[in-house]
Amino acid sequence: MRKIIAFAIIMMVGITFAFYIDYKVQAGDTLYDLSKNFNIPIPVLMDWNPSISPSNLKIGQTLKIPLVSGIMYKPSKALTLSALAKYFFIDPEEITSVNLSIGSNIPANKEVFVPVGKVNTSFTQLADFVWPAYGSITSEFGWRLHPIYNKNMFHSGIDIGVPLSTPVFAARGGTVKYAGWQSGYGNVIIIDHGGYQTYYAHLSKINVYIGLRVEKGDFIARSGNTGTSTGPHLHFEVRKNDEPNDPVAYLPRTNTYVMRRVFSE
Repeated sequence: MRKIIAFAIIMMVGITFAFYIDYKVQAGDTLYDLSKNFNIPIPVLMDWNPSISPSNLKIGQTLKIPLVSGIMYKPSKALTLSALAKYFFIDPEEITSVNLSIGSNIPANKEVFVPVGKVNTSFTQLADFVWPAYGSITSEFGWRLHPIYNKNMFHSGIDIGVPLSTPVFAARGGTVKYAGWQSGYGNVIIIDHGGYQTYYAHLSKINVYIGLRVEKGDFIARSGNTGTSTGPHLHFEVRKNDEPNDPVAYLPRTNTYVMRRVFSE
């Protein structure tokens, strides 16, 4: 029934380019049920409603429910539509289809609704792990001169340079083992994959909780600069039996860090 209501609302408000509806929590509602009934992944619901968790839904509480699975993104600097699409591993046409007045260049601080969903199934058959974010590696795995402590220290992952608040995706399907603050890492998510674990650190926003099952390519967080960090980036680790491994050895080797499909440069 709620799917039907949501569809009707989409038809009514479509011409005004609204991206969400207000929904009042009803008796018996759970985060899982809301996700299923509105066909919106739980991490997306949590991004729109930062204060919610499975344990704190209250009857009468007003939630923002996006009409389709997607999040609002506000670039801190001007960028092209093509560059924005790469951060989300989608085609530019997927953005223009829901932002009818958007142009090829996006000014700084302009909010854009960007669709997010699950990884393209054809690509998941080709890669065991996928890139958790689109960007350049700014610090590799292994021994390095620490940029803050100014001494040689072992770097247990790779740093991927990305602007603040860009999307972070699960590199492999698994269950969230930890989601919260850890010294040094700042806001961090740890996903258990059975024999492997992946770490996503320095986040500005965590959109998952302990025990949540996520699939490869699911949107789980936004990048940040929390913890011991010199600037916005994603620290990403792959651990096998709790031993850090070089993440690059597990990730696809292409000119672009593809997740959903191969982009042409």
